[in-house]
Amino acid sequence: MTKEFYKRHGFSSLLASPHANPKIEKGNKLGSYASRPLHLAPAKLSGFEVCPMATAGCRAACLHTAGNPAYMKGKEKARVNRTKAFFTDRAAFMTTLAMEIEKTIAQNKKAKKKTAIRLNATSDIVWEAMPVEHKGKKFSSLMEAFPKVQFYDYTKRHNRTVRPANYHLTYSLAENNDARALEALQAGMSVAAVFNVGRNKPLPKTFAINGVEFPVIDGDPDDRRFLDPSQVIVGLRAKGQAKNDATGFVRNVL
Repeated sequence: MTKEFYKRHGFSSLLASPHANPKIEKGNKLGSYASRPLHLAPAKLSGFEVCPMATAGCRAACLHTAGNPAYMKGKEKARVNRTKAFFTDRAAFMTTLAMEIEKTIAQNKKAKKKTAIRLNATSDIVWEAMPVEHKGKKFSSLMEAFPKVQFYDYTKRHNRTVRPANYHLTYSLAENNDARALEALQAGMSVAAVFNVGRNKPLPKTFAINGVEFPVIDGDPDDRRFLDPSQVIVGLRAKGQAKNDATGFVRNVL
């Protein structure tokens, strides 16, 4: 069934290799967790919207185009095909994803690592509301099916405060959602913010959202956001197209 599913939709896997994302690969070497991401085609690139709260700033700065340009065409085609499969063949998609997660758990166990999965590496889907059938059993979500796996994501959806205990979310600051970001912080979440700070340059120690100061931690060294303290700003340095941002998505702290 799995091979048929891949062939039908034109890709070879759902989860990307941990080596495909430098930040994830770096984090995998640092501690007891090993992560793998799921990359879909962002926004409406596939014809289906997967980032309903996307802004002009975050669309321009999207990490979808990061990496070696030589591989971009094939990478984008696979992501578009995965996204179409999610919307047109949902049950098979979810079952196949569960099988890949189970395989990842087994591989990580051999390496004496715990498993972490980032499902929204280039999307913003409410995965906690996606049912899945795995090994003949029905679950309300992947989080319920794999209670020992640490799932984590960034999100711009402000109403995702009720979610499984093994699903960590970091709210993403954009150019127009300061009020929502402050609500997220006050509810105990952390908030990711992109600053106009150069590579290897120090981030600000604190940052104010709607007049309220919060401590800033460095989010660039690795991707393991589920290990962050709560109620902090996760500082990220502007990279790629984000360096040319004129929307306010990248916050000026210089």
